[in-house]
Amino acid sequence: MKDHTKGKITIIGPAYPYRGGQSLVEAHLFETLNRLGYDCNTISFTLLYPKIFFPGTTQFDESGTTFFKHESKITRLINSINPVSWFRTIIHLRKMKPDVIIFVWWMPFFGPAYWTIGTFIKRLIKTRTVFLIENYISHENMWFDKLASKITLNMADYYICQSKYTARQIEANHPNKRIFQTTLSVFDCYNLNKFTRVSAREHLGIKTNNVILFFGLIRAYKGLDKLIKAFKLLREEMPDTTLLIVGECYDDEHIYRKLIADEKLEEHTIMINRFIPNEEVEVFFKAADMTCLPYNSATQSGILMMAYGFRIPSVVTDVGGLAELIKEGETGLVVKNNDPDVLKTGIKKILLNEEDVDFKKNIGELSNKLGYIDLSSIFNQIIKN
Repeated sequence: MKDHTKGKITIIGPAYPYRGGQSLVEAHLFETLNRLGYDCNTISFTLLYPKIFFPGTTQFDESGTTFFKHESKITRLINSINPVSWFRTIIHLRKMKPDVIIFVWWMPFFGPAYWTIGTFIKRLIKTRTVFLIENYISHENMWFDKLASKITLNMADYYICQSKYTARQIEANHPNKRIFQTTLSVFDCYNLNKFTRVSAREHLGIKTNNVILFFGLIRAYKGLDKLIKAFKLLREEMPDTTLLIVGECYDDEHIYRKLIADEKLEEHTIMINRFIPNEEVEVFFKAADMTCLPYNSATQSGILMMAYGFRIPSVVTDVGGLAELIKEGETGLVVKNNDPDVLKTGIKKILLNEEDVDFKKNIGELSNKLGYIDLSSIFNQIIKN
């Protein structure tokens, strides 16, 4: 049994049974802090997004495999639109008396709940508030995002930013507070060693020599339309290539289906429109030579960390903090924008260099320097201060 002597930490954010990137962030964060010897627990949500604001099929994880299980340490209290639940959370925190409260921040929609909980609890107990920040504002950049983010995050004592890009945004808006920096964890938990490249491609019915993977929720800011057009150009030079598009579509699926048909790519494209449970992720990454992230905007990406978990390279656009996580020519390539011809050139370069560059080795070496490796030092400083 662990001897938790370093301090009590409460994480506030989405946790299992919610699905998606932020729940995975919470799971990795909890696992790391617990392993480091902190007495850690999580306060999650009873309602995350009201149905009217959620375009997907379900907000809950229906996977048969769950990573970093710690349900006994998760308390579901917060209703994102019900202030009564916010004050119940404050009462709960007052009884627990954590040394540090970590708010997982990725969207200003949760600003009112976070601000209320953080502001009131700091008046009631001696605690430090930390914001673990993926996005300062949402990818959609709504008119109220900057104001809501600035107001909510101003009550924090410390910030842990998961990219230099986000750290610069925080420094510009909150110049007199301490900022720590880390990165997303490398998500190697999905590699269940059930497939090889050959068996994965056989399973998916792929017979081409080259496979490009676009993985994750499909939303307008991710630039999938540009990738499809780039794939059309690529096939003129490298016809022995398949485009694998996998993820739940939050836009109109028919926009992408029509574009694929218009470009006469139907026989060369596999599009799977659904949220992929944990145990099925492996087959898609094992089948791929590389991933492509043709994003219009970003801070950093869990998809890139998943690709690194499978030791496959990526082509990413030079937006937000994506370029920070690429070792140029060794773990992937950064292209200046998602113009189809620019994307095509980057993708082609990766595919042609597969035999000359040891991407697997390079990604493994870089992965050892990424993730929450500095958390022990960061929280020692926070608690002692």
